[in-house]
Amino acid sequence: MSRFRLLHHLPHLLRRAHFESDALFAQVYGDAVTSRQLALLVAVRQRPGASQSQVAQDIGLDLNTCSDLVLRTVRKGLLRRERSAADARSFSLLLTDEGSQLLEDTTTKATEYQNAVAARLNKAEREQLVALLRKLLGFDG
Repeated sequence: MSRFRLLHHLPHLLRRAHFESDALFAQVYGDAVTSRQLALLVAVRQRPGASQSQVAQDIGLDLNTCSDLVLRTVRKGLLRRERSAADARSFSLLLTDEGSQLLEDTTTKATEYQNAVAARLNKAEREQLVALLRKLLGFDG
Protein backbone atom coordinates (compact mmCIF):
# COMPACT_ATOMS: atom_id res chain seq x y z
CA MET A 1 0.00 0.00 0.00
CA SER A 2 1.25 3.45 -0.92
CA ARG A 3 2.26 5.94 1.74
CA PHE A 4 1.15 8.82 -0.48
CA ARG A 5 -1.20 11.10 1.44
CA LEU A 6 -3.24 13.32 -0.82
CA LEU A 7 -4.22 15.73 1.93
CA HIS A 8 -0.52 16.38 2.63
CA HIS A 9 0.44 16.87 -1.05
CA LEU A 10 1.21 20.56 -1.66
CA PRO A 11 -0.03 20.80 -5.29
CA HIS A 12 -3.33 19.17 -4.30
CA LEU A 13 -3.75 21.52 -1.34
CA LEU A 14 -2.97 24.57 -3.50
CA ARG A 15 -5.57 23.47 -6.06
CA ARG A 16 -8.19 22.90 -3.35
CA ALA A 17 -7.41 26.29 -1.80
CA HIS A 18 -7.83 27.88 -5.24
CA PHE A 19 -11.25 26.26 -5.71
CA GLU A 20 -12.37 27.33 -2.25
CA SER A 21 -11.17 30.90 -2.77
CA ASP A 22 -13.03 31.07 -6.11
CA ALA A 23 -16.25 29.94 -4.43
CA LEU A 24 -15.78 32.57 -1.71
CA PHE A 25 -15.08 35.21 -4.38
CA ALA A 26 -18.51 34.62 -5.89
CA GLN A 27 -20.14 34.86 -2.45
CA VAL A 28 -18.44 38.17 -1.64
CA TYR A 29 -18.42 39.85 -5.06
CA GLY A 30 -21.42 38.29 -6.79
CA ASP A 31 -21.39 37.60 -10.50
CA ALA A 32 -20.65 41.05 -11.95
CA VAL A 33 -16.99 40.14 -12.44
CA THR A 34 -14.72 37.09 -12.07
CA SER A 35 -11.61 37.05 -9.92
CA ARG A 36 -9.45 37.08 -13.07
CA GLN A 37 -11.38 40.00 -14.54
CA LEU A 38 -10.97 41.91 -11.30
CA ALA A 39 -7.22 41.21 -11.30
CA LEU A 40 -7.08 42.43 -14.90
CA LEU A 41 -8.93 45.64 -14.05
CA VAL A 42 -6.67 46.31 -11.06
CA ALA A 43 -3.55 45.73 -13.20
CA VAL A 44 -4.83 48.13 -15.88
CA ARG A 45 -5.67 50.75 -13.25
CA GLN A 46 -2.13 50.44 -11.88
CA ARG A 47 -0.60 50.71 -15.35
CA PRO A 48 -3.00 52.55 -17.71
CA GLY A 49 -2.16 52.01 -21.37
CA ALA A 50 -0.12 48.87 -20.70
CA SER A 51 0.00 46.24 -23.42
CA GLN A 52 -1.81 42.93 -23.12
CA SER A 53 1.54 41.17 -22.71
CA GLN A 54 2.57 43.50 -19.86
CA VAL A 55 -0.74 42.97 -18.09
CA ALA A 56 -0.53 39.20 -18.66
CA GLN A 57 2.82 39.20 -16.84
CA ASP A 58 1.44 41.38 -14.05
CA ILE A 59 -1.42 38.99 -13.30
CA GLY A 60 0.41 35.73 -14.02
CA LEU A 61 -1.37 34.54 -17.18
CA ASP A 62 -0.06 33.36 -20.50
CA LEU A 63 -0.72 35.73 -23.40
CA ASN A 64 -3.45 33.62 -25.05
CA THR A 65 -5.41 33.26 -21.81
CA CYS A 66 -5.02 36.97 -21.11
CA SER A 67 -6.19 37.85 -24.63
CA ASP A 68 -9.38 35.84 -24.11
CA LEU A 69 -9.86 37.47 -20.71
CA VAL A 70 -9.38 40.93 -22.23
CA LEU A 71 -11.94 40.21 -24.97
CA ARG A 72 -14.54 39.05 -22.42
CA THR A 73 -13.89 42.09 -20.24
CA VAL A 74 -14.13 44.43 -23.25
CA ARG A 75 -17.48 42.81 -24.17
CA LYS A 76 -18.72 43.55 -20.64
CA GLY A 77 -17.88 47.21 -21.24
CA LEU A 78 -15.32 47.36 -18.42
CA LEU A 79 -12.18 47.75 -20.52
CA ARG A 80 -11.21 49.15 -23.89
CA ARG A 81 -8.38 48.32 -26.24
CA GLU A 82 -6.66 50.92 -28.38
CA ARG A 83 -3.86 50.50 -30.86
CA SER A 84 -0.62 51.39 -29.16
CA ALA A 85 0.92 54.68 -30.30
CA ALA A 86 4.37 53.20 -29.67
CA ASP A 87 3.77 49.88 -31.48
CA ALA A 88 0.86 49.54 -33.92
CA ARG A 89 1.08 45.74 -33.62
CA SER A 90 -0.05 45.80 -30.00
CA PHE A 91 -2.97 47.14 -28.03
CA SER A 92 -2.99 49.43 -25.00
CA LEU A 93 -5.55 48.64 -22.32
CA LEU A 94 -7.61 51.29 -20.58
CA LEU A 95 -10.49 51.19 -18.12
CA THR A 96 -13.89 52.41 -19.23
CA ASP A 97 -15.95 54.58 -16.91
CA GLU A 98 -17.94 51.44 -16.06
CA GLY A 99 -14.72 49.56 -15.29
CA SER A 100 -13.50 52.34 -13.03
CA GLN A 101 -16.83 52.43 -11.22
CA LEU A 102 -16.86 48.66 -10.79
CA LEU A 103 -13.37 48.83 -9.28
CA GLU A 104 -14.50 51.53 -6.87
CA ASP A 105 -17.50 49.42 -5.89
CA THR A 106 -15.62 46.13 -5.51
CA THR A 107 -12.21 47.01 -4.09
CA THR A 108 -13.89 47.94 -0.82
CA LYS A 109 -14.75 44.24 -0.54
CA ALA A 110 -11.10 43.15 -0.76
CA THR A 111 -10.64 42.97 3.00
CA GLU A 112 -13.90 41.06 3.43
CA TYR A 113 -12.80 38.60 0.74
CA GLN A 114 -9.32 38.15 2.19
CA ASN A 115 -10.80 37.58 5.66
CA ALA A 116 -13.21 34.97 4.25
CA VAL A 117 -10.39 33.11 2.48
CA ALA A 118 -8.22 33.06 5.60
CA ALA A 119 -11.01 32.68 8.18
CA ARG A 120 -9.42 29.60 9.78
CA LEU A 121 -6.08 31.37 10.32
CA ASN A 122 -5.04 33.89 12.93
CA LYS A 123 -3.27 37.12 11.94
CA ALA A 124 0.24 35.69 12.35
CA GLU A 125 -0.65 32.59 10.31
CA ARG A 126 -2.14 34.75 7.54
CA GLU A 127 1.00 36.85 7.37
CA GLN A 128 3.16 33.71 7.36
CA LEU A 129 1.08 32.11 4.60
CA VAL A 130 1.30 35.23 2.43
CA ALA A 131 5.06 35.42 3.00
CA LEU A 132 5.54 31.73 2.16
CA LEU A 133 3.41 31.95 -0.99
CA ARG A 134 5.30 35.05 -2.13
CA LYS A 135 8.56 33.15 -1.57
CA LEU A 136 7.22 30.02 -3.34
CA LEU A 137 6.25 32.16 -6.34
CA GLY A 138 9.54 34.05 -6.40
CA PHE A 139 8.12 37.48 -5.53
CA ASP A 140 10.62 38.07 -2.72
CA GLY A 141 14.12 38.12 -3.97
